[in-house]
Amino acid sequence: MTVSTMALYIDCTGLTVYMTRDALQKLAAELSRISEAPPQECFEIHVRSAFSHFDENDNHLSPAFKSRSGLASMIEGMHAAVVKDAIQRGEESADALPSPFELTFMHVGPEVVEKVATLPDD
Repeated sequence: MTVSTMALYIDCTGLTVYMTRDALQKLAAELSRISEAPPQECFEIHVRSAFSHFDENDNHLSPAFKSRSGLASMIEGMHAAVVKDAIQRGEESADALPSPFELTFMHVGPEVVEKVATLPDD
């Protein structure tokens, strides 16, 4: 499946994922598969990664991540800063690169949902 089968758009009101029928069916199959696993195994799908590919020149292509008012670039810039800080603290290798913004679905138990739901905002 090519990256043109899905695109993400984010603004201050939310994140919208645009997908073709084939892409939706692929995502539904993956969600069904991970829902069959025990929740303790934390099976997940990284949606942009699942719909990424390498072109004929070996360039990695991910589905588009677009926004209004530069929000997408701000989010990716914040992530790059986190990786840079981790490199400076020695927690990441010097050649570590920030991955693109990702949308992840994870199958977990209710206790994990409760733990995440009660995390403080920072």
